[in-house]
Amino acid sequence: MLNNDLYTITAFENNTGAVAASILLNTAHPIFEGHFPGQPVLPGVCMMQIVKEITEEATGKKLFLGDAAQCKFLSMVDPRETPELRVTVDYKQPDKNQLAITAVLKSEAAIFFKMSASLSIL
Repeated sequence: MLNNDLYTITAFENNTGAVAASILLNTAHPIFEGHFPGQPVLPGVCMMQIVKEITEEATGKKLFLGDAAQCKFLSMVDPRETPELRVTVDYKQPDKNQLAITAVLKSEAAIFFKMSASLSIL
């Protein structure tokens, strides 16, 4: 898990079918030393994992990313410039084994990532 390591949840609002969380990136995390030296960027796979973890927290279910129908990386996240992010996830459970989600990772000034995906319930 990346929570409490790469990022910390600072606010969490969970309503049935929708969650919004504020997170604070750990700008000293070693991942930023390698991705990329001198120009740190939050890796796209970490953005996807953050969305999954926020959804798990909201639903209380262990999930597996099975199908990402749409992933759009719109801007790079430089943790030095934007250490605070907002994650919103709308979710529904079309059957007992799946969650369908649409998610956005953003700041006040920019949208960094959008995703529509199907998560398997483990």
